[in-house]
Amino acid sequence: MRNRLLFTLIMIVVSPALTIAAQRDAATIHNSGSTNTAGYTITLWSDGTGNVSMQSGNPRAIAIAPALTARFFADLHAARAQNVAPQHCMKSASFGTTTIVAWHAWQSPDLQCPSFSPDMGTLAKDVQAIEAAAGVGPGSLRRIGLPPSLRKNLPATPEVSPT
Repeated sequence: MRNRLLFTLIMIVVSPALTIAAQRDAATIHNSGSTNTAGYTITLWSDGTGNVSMQSGNPRAIAIAPALTARFFADLHAARAQNVAPQHCMKSASFGTTTIVAWHAWQSPDLQCPSFSPDMGTLAKDVQAIEAAAGVGPGSLRRIGLPPSLRKNLPATPEVSPT
């Protein structure tokens, strides 16, 4: 009888802790894309799992390192507490994109604009690391070469014209 009572008491104490630990939190990183690049949305869960949805493709699963994920959510909490107003910065009409994070009905300012808040700067670095780990973002853009029929072969040495 004593063991049963002890087991019941342990379950009463441990059950809420297990329920809280099982809950996952999620944040969304959204890049608008531009005339020349496709945008994307990264949904990242607090356990490091998530997915990337490109504007022109199907979502694919990603896994982010636990240390980066934990740092991102901690920095996200700190940045949200700063309550920084949205800001705008000059960007190219063809190449400029906007990157924001949405979390618990809060939206960050554009993380591609220079930040005057250290917490926003730290959050922007986390987002860049997550983008790199997910295989999207500025570091993942690849040039597409021209087909050989359209390439102009230049001579090895420049020709000098007589004057």
